[in-house]
Amino acid sequence: MTYLLFRLFMTFFKIGFIGFGGGLAILPLVYQGISQFSPITQEQFANLVGISQATPGPIAVNAATYVGFLTAGIPGSLASTIGVAVPSFILVSLTVHFIDKYQESKLVKGAFVGIRPAAMGMIASAFIFVGESAVFTEGLSAEYFNPAALFMAAATFLLAAKTKLGPIPIIVIMGAVGALSSLI
Repeated sequence: MTYLLFRLFMTFFKIGFIGFGGGLAILPLVYQGISQFSPITQEQFANLVGISQATPGPIAVNAATYVGFLTAGIPGSLASTIGVAVPSFILVSLTVHFIDKYQESKLVKGAFVGIRPAAMGMIASAFIFVGESAVFTEGLSAEYFNPAALFMAAATFLLAAKTKLGPIPIIVIMGAVGALSSLI
């Protein structure tokens, strides 16, 4: 059990350490990490992301807690959660120190020019990764295309972009729409 907890901690420590962009951007890394402990389909992972989005707290922490719990109960959830959170504390502390000291540096400014598009690319990767299982029920073909899911994703985007609704009401609305659509 101790070895399993250590593996959970180290797996999520690595995710927390190299998972720049946070949240949605690190979902592919979380998926790879989960795969080491238990087989998981993209659909199951998309459900995990939905649960992580619908509950308070950062997605990475919620996902780590969930995976740790499924793998080794409460000790596993603690090991995974601490593992994913510790690198942030270390990296943010170091970053704040150096940004304050070197904020006018051309290298620091240049690094941010590269970091922003990289974070955007990571988020786009997560969008495609989760979107595949949401819009296609099995494979990437017209036969498995779910137009209702694409409509709900577009409606979610519009609600988030054009209204002052927060994520929880939007998720509840779309959950209700999904539940109602399953009755039809």
